Amino acid sequence: MVPWEIVFAVVPGLILFFYGIENFSREILAVARGSFATILGRVTERPILGALLGAAVTALVQSSMATTIITVNLVNTGTLSFVQSLGIIIGSNVGTTVTAQLVAFKMTAFGQVLIPVGFLVGIFGRRYRFLGKPLFYFGLVFFSLNLISTALVPFQNDPEIIGLITEYSTLPLAILIGFLVTTMVQSSAVTTGLAVILAQQGLLTLPQAIPLLLGANIGSTTTTLIASSRMNLYSRRAAVAHFIFNLGGVLLILPFLVPFTGLVTTIGGTEAQMVANAHLTFNLITAAIFLLFIGRFGRIVEWLVPGSEPEILMRTRYLEDGIPEETHLGFELIRKELGHAHEVTLNLFRAVMTYLATSKEADYQMVERLKNLNSHLDRRIERALRTISARQLSDREANEVVFLVRMSNEIERLGYLGVDLGEFFRRASRNGNGLPADLVQKTESVYRILDENIVGLGRLFPGIQDTTVAELRARDAELQRAINKHYREQLVSLRREGDLGDSRYLEVLSIIEAANAKVRDLRKLAEQYSVQKGSEPASLKGDGPLALQSPAVGDDRERAADFPVGRRVPGVDAQEGHGDRDRVL
Repeated sequence: MVPWEIVFAVVPGLILFFYGIENFSREILAVARGSFATILGRVTERPILGALLGAAVTALVQSSMATTIITVNLVNTGTLSFVQSLGIIIGSNVGTTVTAQLVAFKMTAFGQVLIPVGFLVGIFGRRYRFLGKPLFYFGLVFFSLNLISTALVPFQNDPEIIGLITEYSTLPLAILIGFLVTTMVQSSAVTTGLAVILAQQGLLTLPQAIPLLLGANIGSTTTTLIASSRMNLYSRRAAVAHFIFNLGGVLLILPFLVPFTGLVTTIGGTEAQMVANAHLTFNLITAAIFLLFIGRFGRIVEWLVPGSEPEILMRTRYLEDGIPEETHLGFELIRKELGHAHEVTLNLFRAVMTYLATSKEADYQMVERLKNLNSHLDRRIERALRTISARQLSDREANEVVFLVRMSNEIERLGYLGVDLGEFFRRASRNGNGLPADLVQKTESVYRILDENIVGLGRLFPGIQDTTVAELRARDAELQRAINKHYREQLVSLRREGDLGDSRYLEVLSIIEAANAKVRDLRKLAEQYSVQKGSEPASLKGDGPLALQSPAVGDDRERAADFPVGRRVPGVDAQEGHGDRDRVL
């Protein structure tokens, strides 16, 4: 049995340690104000740089869990790709070894200095007051470890304690203990720090400590796995990659545990330093191995977590390298990006209709990500146009800037109407009384015409041909007749059924009608733009051109991601907007 004296001596120190390291991580992230997310999001495709960055961020925040959760969230928002996340995840394990090294070299004594310094800086620091809390909590981490170390001194030669530790140091059991402790406190730093402290006091030998460290590595993955369970496919893959990396590292080292222990002993140092060095060496070796085979590692994770969901990244298709010096080439790239924005908006509407058919949360999350991408593209197009507008432009070029800004904003607003439709379907689904089957069928039949209009608009967008104008006008009239027919039918139904009638379909029709009006506005802008460009001018007789106005600024909505949606939508043909059922986007 463990003497009560050691319980009351060590447990308060452990509580302070856990509280200190948790709050230190939180305060560092608060001071950074999202900078870590921005820095991680800019990592290049080179895994080695990602690993170095992951190690640096983890060493600073003293938490591999914080780094991996940030990384998984960045994958979920499309800021990072799954492949980019692998390097950061591998590097985070190396960064987390810093805590053990600081403890091994008896830096814990500085805790008694850092606590009052942090307190005073937080009160009197003026411009540097933001550093007060991080310094205070960092000092608390060291102070708590020093407290535990001091509390364990009387038990250094206690045969009962030594026997108990020896009993629980058998290989499988020690790994399990390390895993469970880390899972409970959600921090491998707590487990490794405690192992180093025990080694300092002569209560734990290097061979006994190594299995605890291995178990701690596996336990550090549980929080990320749980956090990713409600995220997209690629976030789940990133979390599983973290688990496979840590578990795989343990399985790789187990057959070589005796020579590995000998290697660490050869490096030398005190028992505590050897435990810290074992933690560092193990993570460096596994990081190097996985970086060498990172491509195969990624494919294994994709095989373990299968799925066909497209990876939507917060990137433009044509503007990532900036605007070239030649203005005409800049306009060409922006026109292509507008075509991409049109494609994303079409996919957004189709994702909404997929959600109507399935009511699956994953399908609604696709709507959200495409909404973010829709807004992101508008912002990037406007930024590119601002860059061009700062140059010396002819009147014709200046007029083109106005047209392109307007079209970008109108495309974004068309996307917002798709989002409104998706939000309506989601509310209906969450209330447990989604649209009846007959109204779903009617919605799909009306939407098919709108889909054909959006597809037709995109053939040469932002330009347009005479033949396309005629088609769009004809379908515009067809859709308006269909909407009026459904309005009448629904009003008759409501009159007949009274309070029992379902008036929600009127809102659906209203949103689709508004979306079609936005397509009509875009078509008129495309007509004017084609005339202005002098490339196969469209006939403007009929409903008359839309008066040219100052460009409107896009609504302030959440912005973000990129990739065409590969979904099946009942009754929609991806190419020309025709078809009956299950055509591929």
